[in-house]
Amino acid sequence: MPGSHITINGRFLLQAVTGVQRVAREILGELDRMAAANEIPPPRVLLPKAGKITGSLDLQKIRPERIGRWSGHAWEQLDLPRECGAEPLLCLGNTAPVSRLHRKGEPVVTMVHDLSYAYFPEAYSWQFRAVYRALLPQVARYSERVVTVSKAEMKSIARHFPALADSGRLSFFPNGGVRDAAMRTALADANRGPERRNYGLYVGSLTRRKNAEGILRAAVDFLRRYPKMRFVVIGSTGASFQSVTSDVSVDVANRLEFHGQVDDTNEIYAAYRNARFLLFPSFYESSGLPPIEAMTFGCPVVSSRIPALLERCGNAAVYCAADDQGSIAAAIDVLMRDDVSWREQSEAARSRAATFSWNAQARGLLDLCEMAR
Repeated sequence: MPGSHITINGRFLLQAVTGVQRVAREILGELDRMAAANEIPPPRVLLPKAGKITGSLDLQKIRPERIGRWSGHAWEQLDLPRECGAEPLLCLGNTAPVSRLHRKGEPVVTMVHDLSYAYFPEAYSWQFRAVYRALLPQVARYSERVVTVSKAEMKSIARHFPALADSGRLSFFPNGGVRDAAMRTALADANRGPERRNYGLYVGSLTRRKNAEGILRAAVDFLRRYPKMRFVVIGSTGASFQSVTSDVSVDVANRLEFHGQVDDTNEIYAAYRNARFLLFPSFYESSGLPPIEAMTFGCPVVSSRIPALLERCGNAAVYCAADDQGSIAAAIDVLMRDDVSWREQSEAARSRAATFSWNAQARGLLDLCEMAR
């Protein structure tokens, strides 16, 4: 039976929930729902004894097991390979235990979301970069299967690890967006028209590679040109963003709202449902989640024209150049000045969102685990 007797490296359950951990949790949730429906036996999920599971974990069949005496990378490298057995080990968070990678007959399937430590070294500590520079070549060379989250990222990984590219072991499965059941409910609901949406929105971390400064400047420009609108920012704020908040003048400050990190998905869904557009002029993404989430609720997306977002959004977004404020403003105007264009983009967005599924990604990973046996 597909997915029978696999073990999952559950270290991500103890980590702060950013993009990588969110993807891993959604996949785990889908596997649990499949187990509850008796489609697969419940996978074994291992995690360190020490540390609190981050956020809520609503599982019906899967029962995570606490093992070992270490934590962090030490747990993954020392405790996990001793306890995980010979069945396929699925690692969803970029890294895997090296000793296990070198053991014959004990397959490892590793999800490498991106190589951002190499693309943006200044964003990480030297210790983090050193660990990843040591581990990722081992993962690429010795994992039975390496999987990533977009065709664009697969090509990038192949350029960095040519031997992996030629091995037939590298593949991709795109991330979902809104959880599948919630997506079906949202798409069945009546779509809110533009007259009921009175703010622009950004959702995501606020860092240089996400174009934090460009987002702020575009938001300020938007508020000055549309005095009846607001702009809402949801996400953790990086130092690069804080350094330019002084540019916000008094005339727009009361309409620029910073909500910080929001972990309640219903609150985020409500934000999408009532937003006129999602602004997402990122410099880099491997398979961004907010654009597809926004599209699910009929919220059109202003997206940068980068490979992963072109792949993700297709013809359902309004594109701009991330480093050109005039281009961003023109894209926003498409969704502000013409209700007919807005409605066309909104319906195209909902249709696009319906093509993404966490369940499809989870089933693809189960197939890889079977192939790795």
